[in-house]
Amino acid sequence: MSVATERARDIGAIVGRLPTGPANRITDVDGVRVGHSQAVSGQSTGVTVIAPPDLPARGATATVNGVGELTAKLEIDERGRLETPVYLCGSHAIGTVLQAAIEASGRGPENIVLPVVGECDDGDMADSRTVVAADVEAALSTLGEEVPEGSVGAGTGMSCFDFPGGIGTASRKVGDHTVGVLLLCNFGDREYLDFAGCRFPPPERPAASHGSCIAVCATDAPLPADQMRRLALRPLLGLIRAGSYAAEGSGEIGVAFTTASESRQAGDREMNRLLAAGWEAGWEAVLNCLVAARPGTRLDGSRQDGFPVEEVRARLAGQEDSGGSLS
Repeated sequence: MSVATERARDIGAIVGRLPTGPANRITDVDGVRVGHSQAVSGQSTGVTVIAPPDLPARGATATVNGVGELTAKLEIDERGRLETPVYLCGSHAIGTVLQAAIEASGRGPENIVLPVVGECDDGDMADSRTVVAADVEAALSTLGEEVPEGSVGAGTGMSCFDFPGGIGTASRKVGDHTVGVLLLCNFGDREYLDFAGCRFPPPERPAASHGSCIAVCATDAPLPADQMRRLALRPLLGLIRAGSYAAEGSGEIGVAFTTASESRQAGDREMNRLLAAGWEAGWEAVLNCLVAARPGTRLDGSRQDGFPVEEVRARLAGQEDSGGSLS
């Protein structure tokens, strides 16, 4: 599975103030790995896995709008840790993926595990009920540092601001620490999209539903669970900067984990920079998703509108020349 050759920065969209990690992706956090698979059924759906280097991993969750599902959320909030990698999929695949994740954990009936599975509604584009355990196994087999974006894995059948959506990732450096974010983008109304100052008219055909977004945030900062909870919220605030208003039928749910084994409370200044890092990385991950994603065919046979990369590139170049923003 190839990595998209262009991202938001390549077409002139540079957002935020903090430096990025070396590859500007969630796997800049040492040891974190990502894997994708497409459904063997041929449906426009799939599975994505984000794996910490060690489990359990200290973590937390946050919610802006709760019309969606993240399994094990209650346990994470109660115990402050994730017992499994984070699995992402279409809404109607959540049961299959959860069962396959139990099998992948290697734990039996005497050692209960509650896998972490997040979902977004890809029902406009695919029947995610066709996902099978082999799709989960395939995603686990591709775990690595490369992170293909856009219409891949769980992002295959998603929409973002009425354009193709799916996977987006970005990272930020804060001193010796890294904050990385991966989003499953399936949200937004096009007329609200702000792509680094570029605005867009509403589409002729809006998406059938408001979809949702699952935000996965990783860091190597040794934060305790209460500060991890606050960090888990910040990538979701980045969605707002891109144009999300957390629509009635959309679930914006975040989960964060740290790869650090020790724990210490960050001071106000350090914590502010880590929060800003999560916010910036979430914001940029949306833009990376839009640039990378490619149009697909809906279940009714119609095609998604493609994101106008070349038009946006030209408009952003015009902003630099004029010193002002375009709309």
